[in-house]
Amino acid sequence: MDGVKTTVRLDQIEEVAWETMGHRQVNPQREPGYIFYHGQRVGKIALQLRELVFPGQDQDDEIILVGSWFHDVGKGIEPHWEYGAILVERILQDYCSPENLDQIVEVVRGHTLRKEKEYPHYVQLVQDGDILDHFGSQEIWLNFLHTAYQRENLAYALEFYDTRYHDQVAKVRGLLNYRQSVEFFDEKDRFVRSFVERLRLEGTGGLVGI
Repeated sequence: MDGVKTTVRLDQIEEVAWETMGHRQVNPQREPGYIFYHGQRVGKIALQLRELVFPGQDQDDEIILVGSWFHDVGKGIEPHWEYGAILVERILQDYCSPENLDQIVEVVRGHTLRKEKEYPHYVQLVQDGDILDHFGSQEIWLNFLHTAYQRENLAYALEFYDTRYHDQVAKVRGLLNYRQSVEFFDEKDRFVRSFVERLRLEGTGGLVGI
């Protein structure tokens, strides 16, 4: 085919994602490789949402997946979505068709600029997947990790839920693009609130059900 790139090459691109982000620690209070694993999870969430919101319309699934994998590649250099768009264009130029690459760059550049304009569905799905991955069990994990890096105790972790968590939930919930995303977000929020109440009770020596 005379070297014409007609589609994304997922297996090789995933290897490139690992080589680029698998060992990076862009935030001293998160584990090395966090942006790689976060991108992997966002990709799975975004594709699940696509199946629910646009059933049978899988023509952009590769764009959604690769855009998810690389959406935070610019983390550590702000604005990371702008630098990430530049980086991903260079990193993937030999792995995608020009049209595919333009769409992936669009995902990376637009993933955090929510509600600023009417984005294509493949950008909006990654936007929602990005939000959803930061809540639920992952939100608890990140809070505990932050608490550990601060060398603080359980009261410090719980204080976040007593003060900032509720405002954060209200703000972020309004940025979601799809009804299905809101439903998943609300379920994650209910889990966190339930977990925190049990943690609070057991952390003070209480017994569940008493």
